[in-house]
Amino acid sequence: MAEKNPLEGYDDPEEPLVTSADPNERKLARRLRIQRRLEALKRQDGEEEEVVVDKSSTEKQIDTSADLLEKLILEGEEAILNVKIANDAKEVHRRNEESEIRRILLCQLEEEAKQSMEKYHIINEKWTSILASKDPLDIHCEMNSQNVKCLEILAEKDRLIAKLKQELEETNLKFTTDQQKQNDDINLLMERIDNQINTISKAYQRELVLIDKAIESERKLLLATNAKKWEQLYKQRNQDEIDGVETRKQIMRDYDVEMKRVMIEHQEEYRAQKIWFETEYQKLQQELQQMKSMCLMNIEKLDYSYSVLKRREDENTIIKNQQKRRINKLQDTVNGLKKTYIELEKNSTLEIQKLTEQVIKTHKSILELEQKSNHFTVINEKQYLQIWDMNASIVGELANKILTVDRIIYENTLELEWEPPQKPLLLKEDLPSYRGVILEIDQKKAEANERLKISDPYIAVTSLPEVNAERRLLQNILSQISDHTGFLIEDQLRELLNPYTVDDKNIIRLDSVFQALSIKSEADIDMMMNFFLPYTYCATCTTVPLIGKQSNETLIAADLCDSDQYPKTCEEDEEMTNIPHQKTDTSSKLESSHSKDLNVKRSCYCIVPINADSENEVDVMQKRTVVCEKNHPLMTQSVFVLRALQEFLTKYHNAKRGEVPLTFKQKLSHQELTVSRNLSVEDVTEFWRRYRDIFPTKKEKLWDGLLIGLHKYHEVLKERHKLNTETNMLRKQNSELRRLLETYMQKPANGLNLPPLELGSNSSIE
Repeated sequence: MAEKNPLEGYDDPEEPLVTSADPNERKLARRLRIQRRLEALKRQDGEEEEVVVDKSSTEKQIDTSADLLEKLILEGEEAILNVKIANDAKEVHRRNEESEIRRILLCQLEEEAKQSMEKYHIINEKWTSILASKDPLDIHCEMNSQNVKCLEILAEKDRLIAKLKQELEETNLKFTTDQQKQNDDINLLMERIDNQINTISKAYQRELVLIDKAIESERKLLLATNAKKWEQLYKQRNQDEIDGVETRKQIMRDYDVEMKRVMIEHQEEYRAQKIWFETEYQKLQQELQQMKSMCLMNIEKLDYSYSVLKRREDENTIIKNQQKRRINKLQDTVNGLKKTYIELEKNSTLEIQKLTEQVIKTHKSILELEQKSNHFTVINEKQYLQIWDMNASIVGELANKILTVDRIIYENTLELEWEPPQKPLLLKEDLPSYRGVILEIDQKKAEANERLKISDPYIAVTSLPEVNAERRLLQNILSQISDHTGFLIEDQLRELLNPYTVDDKNIIRLDSVFQALSIKSEADIDMMMNFFLPYTYCATCTTVPLIGKQSNETLIAADLCDSDQYPKTCEEDEEMTNIPHQKTDTSSKLESSHSKDLNVKRSCYCIVPINADSENEVDVMQKRTVVCEKNHPLMTQSVFVLRALQEFLTKYHNAKRGEVPLTFKQKLSHQELTVSRNLSVEDVTEFWRRYRDIFPTKKEKLWDGLLIGLHKYHEVLKERHKLNTETNMLRKQNSELRRLLETYMQKPANGLNLPPLELGSNSSIE
């Protein structure tokens, strides 16, 4: 909103601004502006009393122009700041009004939310009584009333949303209007700024013309004044020369008179000095006599002092003898301390050896513990995943059985359409932490394979000039290696090589060096050549400075000696590859172990494991550069021979081993990356919670109700079974009675004598 003041850079940065957001600062800025305006008016009217200083016409014109320009700048600044202040006031008023409207709306929203929550609690409390009710009509009425109340809450929410939308539309309309006003104010401000710039530019040009005229008139006046001054100076100079001649003559006369007077004074002073010297001579004679008497006294004193020193010398002799005896005693003490020190040193050496053996033993124990820990980690990981899969299968079978029973209940018993669970069960591979661990394991495996790559691939040369250039470069590299790797050759071999020629020496040296570095094939030499290519240069086109060659070679040789402690022979490499190291890829541990044999691939000049992906073998094949742009042969910088050799050996032996060796500290701080350790608690909880939440509460209530009904049905069946048993017993008794009756009725004599009531009773039984 506020434009930057063009004269703001000439003011104090700590001065208050009219465009500040602080009202007190704006008031102070206006007060300072009014005070400056009054001071400018006082300077123009001459009301302020000042010390009168004669000024030139140019200075007066400059002061007048400066006052006029300052007045124009102040007027233009005031016209611009009026727009800024008005806009700031409008903005403050708009913000206050907006904050008030926002506060009112927030109050309304809070009040409405409070009322809605109260109604919601009332509705929510009603659900308990509805669920407890058993009458369907009451439940239907209560559900309708609950529905009406919910619709009322939704209607209130809709009214509030409509009101907020109306307020938002009014705010958007107001914002559009304010934006249009702001654009108008900006256009007005730009117009005033342009007018002010044009006015000030014209005023500057006009005042510059007036100042140039004043300077020109002042220059002419100064020229005339200076000409008059020079003429007066010439006249004054002539008069001064005449006066000077007369003055010198008068000085010579005065000098002669002064010389006579000085000669007289000198003679008088000479006589006075002569008398004084004679008096002083007499005094010195007296002092000489006194000195002689003093010397006699000093001689006597020296004799006495000599006797005293003689006695002291005797005493010092006695003290020296005592000191010698004391030194002898101290010498005996020193010898005893030396013996004690030697014994202590021997004991310390033995103790150090003992502690060293303990440290080595502890180191081996730590490595064994690390190996066991890695072994147990693999077993624990395998058991964890097996238990996980077993539990998942058991729980899955139970869930399938429950779902089958639930489907039978819905379709056969309730005659309803069965709906499957809304949330599906998770798999172990669906967990984010499991996917993250697997991804990290794959990344580490890819990084390990990348570290095992020795160098970038190159296309083998085919043309005869390129082959010859490559051979020359290889011969130069081998010669440099032979010259700079003497520390790898035994001293006896050096003595034996003295009678041989240079070529024979180089061949034997290279053979010894390659045996020490376990380089045995042509492919290894080709791979080594790739590491020397970055350090080649053209001896014809450029001159390579070799400052500090000896120091660099010494340091790199020391590093190479340290790095070559382990690859002495190929057999040692094979032994070290057989040392069990737990890899960081846990998934590869659970699978069947792959072969660790190495395959030398001539086409890409690198060693990679056989099981490496084919995508990592050769992506971009490029030609090996063995000549410069002008087809000059390349040379190897002798300073970097050992460095390139060290880089090659490090990557070469790591690739042969199939892994990058870890230091003891890295092994101690290394932590295996396993799935069981990195699965998050939230993912595991969510995985098993899905099995628990697969059956909703509604379905559990249905099962509870069905179980209660089945129990009641079971009681009814038991009662029916009891009645059926009693009925069978009665039927059995009835059949027995009928049989007895038939038996009784078959006897005629007895049948005629039966009383009529008994016959009637028997017939009733039938």
